[in-house]
Amino acid sequence: MEAVRRWLLWLQGLALLWGRAVAGLEQILSTVHPAPAQVNFEALIIAMAVVAGLILVSITVCCCYCCYCRRRSRSRLDEEEEQLARKKEERRLQSLQRRHERKLKHDEIRKKYGLLQDSDNPYSRFENE
Repeated sequence: MEAVRRWLLWLQGLALLWGRAVAGLEQILSTVHPAPAQVNFEALIIAMAVVAGLILVSITVCCCYCCYCRRRSRSRLDEEEEQLARKKEERRLQSLQRRHERKLKHDEIRKKYGLLQDSDNPYSRFENE
């Protein structure tokens, strides 16, 4: 019974921390008489404390893991966005380069056949000779 009283004192201190009273628990435990068929309340209290501790630890681990996963997935998305933006910019630059090369090639062909317009007056009429 001494161990039960020690646990009661511990539970009362815990209840004060959490703002709850354990007055009813003391009355219940003082009226219980140990018998061979009954449960060992000291073991029950220890088991409940262990289970509660495991639940708290598992909740804490899950929360920390979820926060880590969110942060990691955000960084992955940012990396993918940056990679897509780089590829898009590369394709745009390649397109501009090809367009410029085509324009030069077409200008050479126009120059060869005399179809190149004067740069002074690009809106002059085309005259057949």
